[in-house]
Formats: sequence, structure tokens, C-alpha cells
Amino acid sequence: MLYLIAKSLRIILYLNFFSMFVRSCGEDVVFHSEGVVIIGRKLLTLFDNKPFAAFWNIPYAKPPTGLFRFKPPKMQDAFSCNSCNFSTHINDTRWSTLEDDCLRLSVYSPLSQNKSTYYPVMVWLHESSDFQRPDFLINEGVVVVTVSYRTDILGFLNTEDEFAPGNMGAKDILLALKWVRDNINKFNGDSSTVTVLGSGKAATLVASLLISSAADDLYKRVIIQSGSALSPADYRSYSFEIANKLYRNLNGPFDKLNRTKLYELLINASSKDLMSASQDLFDSTEVRDNQRLINSFGPTIEKVKKHSFVHKLPLNVYKSRMTNNIADVMIGYTNLESLHKLKGLVENRKLLKYLNYNFQYLVPFEGAVDEYSSKRYRKILRKIMEFYFVNGTIGERSLRRYAKYVSDQVIYPLIRQARLHAEVSCSKVYLYRFAYRGTLNAGWHSSVGDLNLSGATLGDEICYLFKCKLPNDVYNRAAASNERHFIKKIARLWTNFAKYGNPTPEDDDQCLGNLRWDPLSKDVTDGRTNG
Repeated sequence: MLYLIAKSLRIILYLNFFSMFVRSCGEDVVFHSEGVVIIGRKLLTLFDNKPFAAFWNIPYAKPPTGLFRFKPPKMQDAFSCNSCNFSTHINDTRWSTLEDDCLRLSVYSPLSQNKSTYYPVMVWLHESSDFQRPDFLINEGVVVVTVSYRTDILGFLNTEDEFAPGNMGAKDILLALKWVRDNINKFNGDSSTVTVLGSGKAATLVASLLISSAADDLYKRVIIQSGSALSPADYRSYSFEIANKLYRNLNGPFDKLNRTKLYELLINASSKDLMSASQDLFDSTEVRDNQRLINSFGPTIEKVKKHSFVHKLPLNVYKSRMTNNIADVMIGYTNLESLHKLKGLVENRKLLKYLNYNFQYLVPFEGAVDEYSSKRYRKILRKIMEFYFVNGTIGERSLRRYAKYVSDQVIYPLIRQARLHAEVSCSKVYLYRFAYRGTLNAGWHSSVGDLNLSGATLGDEICYLFKCKLPNDVYNRAAASNERHFIKKIARLWTNFAKYGNPTPEDDDQCLGNLRWDPLSKDVTDGRTNG
């Protein structure tokens, strides 16, 4: 619950604080400044019972509605209670990133008797509508900010002109980071020590911060969980095809593309109709002929350089050594990244054998369209089949091997970016592999259930870092098992990195023991990064 009350009785929050102080009042926490009172909710962390303050649903930008739907966000000058729709209960603090008015953030700050204590800040980018509470990170003494931003068509439509210049969701994140820079010290956060982290699609955007000059002074460190700016599915030019497909879906299949009419349809359509019109734009034949996954609405190269997020291909940015070379980087993946997509094969293993006859469409190839019939392509296909599958054949027992293959397609660009960044960076790059299987592996349990394989899939780290919305007894069981210690360890590693730029700064830590995590070496003369 967040109430914003001005002394003049106008319910407006001005984020120009002076002489702030904090007091606890029952379940409320009151922040005072000249003429302004902010009331948040006092909570206790799970396991350690440490007090912290939660401030939910703070708008960091004006709602991008109407003619501003596909435009970069505008800073919120003052917060009006009429437009903020502040929640009154913790379970009501969710909103959809598929709606226009979603540019909100929440702040979670440890409560300390020392009013002059300023904590490192961890900014969590999320797309999920499921509420995640940062208890385990708060236990380690950091301020956590969770940020929502525009996604899918609302966040990443690119018409290659002024109507929708592209990367609006990424620009939402930039504005949220500016809000953090300018205001987080009012919540006892250290604006000079900001770490940005995200998972999956959000991780791709975090990884893209490293190649965007527009973001250079807004963060000190990044944690990239299962994403890469070098993913083949992103930063490709599909703008003209997408505009045509959207026009047919919104207007019918009969007229030729009329951009003026398309833009009217896009502005006036409801969010629900937009989502419906923008789903599955590329059919299976088009995906096959491109020999790669197609992300219809992801990061794109912007044609207009002024105020752009990215205007060069990520690989070219690395070749020119124009990345953010002073930020500390932690980047990692789960060992079975794509297993969550294979539910159909898990439920019917017999389907696996049919992949033998269609595998030529499943080989990643950065060549021209339709090259899957070329001699070179067939040679690559055979080598991949022989490397991943026994006798070069896929059978009903090949599920794990196939899951490993499709996961490696996600993992390769991530490791490639880690290697390239280690080459050019003046700071440290840490690489991790998450393969722990436990009761809190939410991605695994929600997609493939009790499948008898070891390892982890996309997003399985999240509920060990955050208190997720899971059945109540899940964390109770974790408290009585070794998983509580694992939660403590992973939270300590992540927050150590946020504090010091090193996950294991001490030789003998009470929680981590003598664990030592070395950064990647810059020695890549043999084509490999050692670490």
C-alpha cells in the first residue's frame, strides 16, 4: 500500500526530498520530507524475520496512451493519486505489461536504526504477472527495485519511421533507471551502486544495456540470467513483413498495406485486440525457411540514431569495442534452457523419432534462406546429429539429448557474448551454469512436472532469489531442508556481486565457506575463454 500525501492536502508526490527520516508505525513505515509523507508497508523477511519497507506501484513515467502508445516514455513530473491506482493489498500489486499503463516500479528497502545507511541497489526487470518478493536479497542488505515495462507489440513494434521507432520497452527501462538514479537515495539506496538484473527476455535487454551508449551512466553492474544480445532471434529486420501481417490481421486480407490506415488501427485498437492480432505472425513454413526462431517483437536496430537505444548490430558494436567496458558483468544459464518448451515430447516420446526426417529444418545456420539443401548445410547437419545423438539417430530415449541440443542453441550466443565482453572489458566478467533441481524450480515444475531428469530449465533460479507466489507449504518445506541453505548461498553470491563486483570477495565466508568464483580470463588467443 502506498499513500502519497502533500501538506497542502493535494495528493501529489514531489520527489525532491530534504532531511528525510524514517519511523515504524505498526505495519506502516512513514517517510517524511518537507511537506510530503510517503507511507509504505512494514514487512518481515521469510526465514530471517528482518524488517523492511515495501512501496508498491510507483509510476515512473506518464502512461503511454492514445497517440503516445508507441512512443518513448515521458518522465512523470508529479504523481497524482487519480492516475496512480495504488494498491491496498500485497496480492493486488500486479498489473499486465501487455497494457498501456504499466510503467510502474516498486521499492523494497531494509529498515535500519542508522538513518545514514545507504544500501547497494538491485533493479529487477520483470515481465511476469506473478508477484515476487525480494526477501532473500533483502536479508543480505540491499535495496531492491522491481520494474515493469512495455513488452511484445506495445514495447517493441518498429515501423522504421516516427510512428513507432522501436525499442520502447527498452527505453522504458532507461527511464526507470533514471528515476532510480535521481530518487533511490530517498529510500536509503546508493545511486552510485546500481546492479540491473533480469531473466529470459528481460535478460536479453539487460545484456543489451552493455551495447547501448544511452545506458552507460545508469548502472554499475549487470546480472544476465539466460539471455544474450547476440541471440539470432533478436536484432533482425522483419519490420516490413510485420507491418503487412498486422494490417491483414487488423483490417482483413483484401487490401494492400496502407500505412496511414494501419497506424489508425494500431492507435485505436484495444490492448486485447492488439495482442490477438500480433500472435503467431510467422507460420511454421516461414520459420523453417528462415532456419531460425523469429521473435516478432524484440529488440531491433533503430534507423534514427538520435535518442536511440541501439542503432548498430550487437556483433558490430563488439567488433568496434564500443561496449560498456567498465561495468562488472555476471552472466549465466541453466543447463537445460529449452526443456520447458518440450512438454509435447515429454508426454509422447514416440514423436521424437519423427525429428530424424525433419532435422534439416532444426539446424541453426546463419546463411541465406533455403540453404538447408546445400552440400555444406548437409555436412553440418550430419556432424550435429553425430555429436548429440547415439549413432546419429533420434529415438524415443533421446529426450535429454534433444533437450540439450535445443538448449545449446540458446546457450551458445550467451557464452559468445560473455567471451567477447571479457575480451574488451576493463572490468570482470563472471560466468555461471545453474543445474540445481529442487522444489523451487518453478520453470521445471510448471512445464514438465516430475520428469525424471536432473538439471534446471529457464527461470529456475528465480524462486531461490525471490519469494515467488507458490503454494504456502513449498517454502515451509524449504525451510526444513537443505534448500534453505542453498537459498542463502545463491542470495549471498548475487548480492556480493552487487556490493563488491565479486561474488566471493572473502576467502572464508560463513555461508559460502572457501568457495572461490574466478572471473573469465581475457586470454582468448586460442578462440576459447578460460575461467
